[in-house]
Amino acid sequence: MKKIYIASDHAGYNLKEVVIKKFSKKLNLQDLGVYKSKKSVNYSDFAHKLCRKVIKKKSNIGILICGSGMGMTMAANKHKKIRA
Repeated sequence: MKKIYIASDHAGYNLKEVVIKKFSKKLNLQDLGVYKSKKSVNYSDFAHKLCRKVIKKKSNIGILICGSGMGMTMAANKHKKIRA
């Protein structure tokens, strides 16, 4: 079954929770963080964690959410097999 990984920084936490709540019954979502916290975090840590999971298997998909959309995109695009 296709896995869909989802991660956010502190600014994207609320939206990530909405997406998980809405789609978790229909899709195989795996939350990679942040967890229950709006405390400032380093967005790139979560982007890299998700990208490593997606790269492991071609059928995996990832959703990254941050405040502007740019931080997670730049971090993810540092991975050769990822295009964000």
